[in-house]
Parts: sequence; structure tokens; C-alpha cells
Amino acid sequence: MSVAEPAPRRRRRRGWIIALAVLVVVLVVAVVVGESAARAYATGRIHDELATAFGLDADHPMDVDLGPGLLLAQAATGTIDSVDVAIDDVPLGDLTGTVDLEATGIPLDAERAVGTVRATATVDEQNVAKLGGYLSGVDLDSITLGDGTIDVAATVKALFLSVPVSAAIVPTAEDGQLVFTPRSVTVNGQVVDVADLTSGPLGSLASKFLGSQSFCVAQYLPSAVELDSVQVRRADLVLVFAGDDVVLGGPGLSTKGTCPS
Repeated sequence: MSVAEPAPRRRRRRGWIIALAVLVVVLVVAVVVGESAARAYATGRIHDELATAFGLDADHPMDVDLGPGLLLAQAATGTIDSVDVAIDDVPLGDLTGTVDLEATGIPLDAERAVGTVRATATVDEQNVAKLGGYLSGVDLDSITLGDGTIDVAATVKALFLSVPVSAAIVPTAEDGQLVFTPRSVTVNGQVVDVADLTSGPLGSLASKFLGSQSFCVAQYLPSAVELDSVQVRRADLVLVFAGDDVVLGGPGLSTKGTCPS
């Protein structure tokens, strides 16, 4: 004949189970509330730092993604895994573009260096047209983006004639500058070698149209990041910047870069 377990013991067991369940719920709520507060604080801090670094208004909109995983757990290790930020309408001197910033290994200690920093600025064709004075020494009729090149056209006066001239210009990155170098030139519908044209009887005039020009981008950006590469992609000019040993609390984000004089 079995003996029934006393009712008080069963009630005590149920009490412990209920208490444990309540504790779990409380802990989950605490983590959620803490995680939400931590993300809100981190997002605001990142926004403020980047607004200062790029010279933007304090309320300039930007999309900050702190990545997957619990931010509190990452913070406990002293380092945030990754941050991705997208910012529209960032001024770069005469240009305005969309900047996508990627950073990994961001330390909570502002005196330590970030693991990696990479930024991409995308400038559309309409904004590239503002660089006309850097693309040629003469007034241009049109500026368009082609297959890896910036294509320009002008009407050049030569010996009482108006000659249509166009050129395909290749942009490159050198010492924090955008350098524009003609790759090919077409005069009155005929493709002409760049060297032959500049050394011919119209050399002085051709040099004004075809001479390599440069545009200093570094002076508009934090000195911690440098222009690494540039390419024409579809209808956009894409500038890629990278930074080594970027310290969040250092002068690299608060001071602008310079270009060779």
C-alpha cells in the first residue's frame, strides 16, 4: 500500500518551479531592456561622432547597424564586433555622395585602435559633373560616366574652326587625391593618340583640354582615413577609403586630411 506524498511538499516543489520561472522571465526582461538601452546609447554616440567627423548637422540622418548578437555580451569583452553605417548627402568639397562605413573590432576604450575601418563614397553622375574644372582646362559641353571612364566633350576653337573633341578620362587615387588622366581622345570623329595630339601643332590647345588634373578629397575627410581606390561603376563614381590604427579618441577623426601642394 503506497503512501501519498504530503501535500505541503508538493506545494513547496510547485513553489520553487514557479519562483524559478518568474526569475527567468525577470532576467529575460532585464536583458531585453538593457540591450535596448545599450543599443540606443551606442547608436547615438556613433551618430554624434560621425556627424562631427564629416562636418554634418547634429540631426543629420544616418542608418546605424550594430550587427547581430547581444551587444551587452560583446561589451563585456571590451570590444564590439562590427558596426555598419549608411549616410546620405555627405559633402566632399564640390561633391556630395552617399557614404557607407564598415568597422570591425571597435574597442570600448577610446584610446585603443579599431580593428578595421573601410568607407565607400558613391557619387552619381550629376554630382560628378561639378568636377568639370578638374577634368579639363576648357569649358565642357557634357560630362557622362562610361565603361570605367569619365567621358567629356567640348567644342574647341582652332584656326577659325569649331572642332568637336571628346575624351575618355580614367580616375585614379594618388596621395589622397583624385587624379584624372585622358586614356583616349576623339577629334572631329577620328580617334587620335593622346601623345601625338599634345606634341603636334595644336599641342598647346590640346594640353589645356587633355592635361591631367587632380581634385583633393583628403581635405574634406577625417585624416584617419585615406583614399585607397576609385572606379567608375555603372552610373556612379565610387571612392573607397581605408584607415589603419584608427583611434576613436585620437585626432584622426576630428582633424581633416591634407594633400601634397
